Amino acid sequence: MRSSVFLPLCTVLAIAPLAPAQVCTFYPTDTPASGTPDPRPFGNGNPLDPAYGTMRYQIQVPTSVLGTQPLDIREISVAPAGTHTRTYTELQMRMGHNPNPLTTQMVFNLVGFTASPVQFQQITFPTVADQWLSLGMSQPFHYNPANGMLVLEFYVRQAGAVLGAGDPGFRTDPSIPFVWTSGSGYNGTLVAGGGIKVRFCTDAYGFIEYGDGGCVGSTSLTPHLSYSGSAQIGNTINIHLSDAPLTPNTLAVLVFSFRPRVGPLDLGGYGAPGCKARVFGDVASWLFTGTGNLTASIPLAPGLASGLPMWNQWFVFDPPTNALGVISSNFGGFLLGN
Repeated sequence: MRSSVFLPLCTVLAIAPLAPAQVCTFYPTDTPASGTPDPRPFGNGNPLDPAYGTMRYQIQVPTSVLGTQPLDIREISVAPAGTHTRTYTELQMRMGHNPNPLTTQMVFNLVGFTASPVQFQQITFPTVADQWLSLGMSQPFHYNPANGMLVLEFYVRQAGAVLGAGDPGFRTDPSIPFVWTSGSGYNGTLVAGGGIKVRFCTDAYGFIEYGDGGCVGSTSLTPHLSYSGSAQIGNTINIHLSDAPLTPNTLAVLVFSFRPRVGPLDLGGYGAPGCKARVFGDVASWLFTGTGNLTASIPLAPGLASGLPMWNQWFVFDPPTNALGVISSNFGGFLLGN
């Protein structure tokens, strides 16, 4: 049996700023299946590799790519060359402006470089080869060319890639120069070309499913969160719960968060060993369910504001499992767009 509920989130979604129709720009081209794979900046699959396991990496985006007018970048995507389950002890993307071209060394002090719209610790997520992969920005970045060209900085620590097939690297293009260094410092030097290909969106929609946060329940299965439908306004996004011990009158909680936790909150200290919270409890929907799987359906009515990212995680009451009587699913996020 599949249960379905409507979540009244229109009031919450309406606080997001209005954005123009979906627009994405590519550096250099919209070709996620072409380009030489490179382990920089997301690793070669071995988290202990001395060159690629932990590294810092910067690319600078010419004004000719993003234009001469200010805009809000709401999502950044990259193109994996292989299908893998990727793991990172730490994954971070920072954004800022640089009035001068990158030359022989990385730049540390950039205008606006305090912004870290992507910042995770102990994170796992799947990638699909030759398709644009959204990085899951937690807030938009205001690009203002008056402050200089945009600089993207990626930092990974203990970058691993297991399972799947294909090259663990990401697609690059020889026209893109970059600066990189092994380790966490800023002593890298400029490489003439072969930087990572990037997609910038000022308005976009979609969802990301992360692989961690869940724990095993009384049925020896780990609850799983997944999405279907579309996060494009005017459609319906469905948030599914499967592999949970759902019985008549079981209570499941679907949590909505305006931002993800940087690192997981270990629920072991609360009596649920192995379970983790990856979201904050900004909005919660309490759902009494029957047996089978559960689907929470959210109609995205025309007229809703776009550009709002939301993160989700299921928590299911399962008294036989642990002292807290609760188990968790993996977590995910979606971005509303036109």
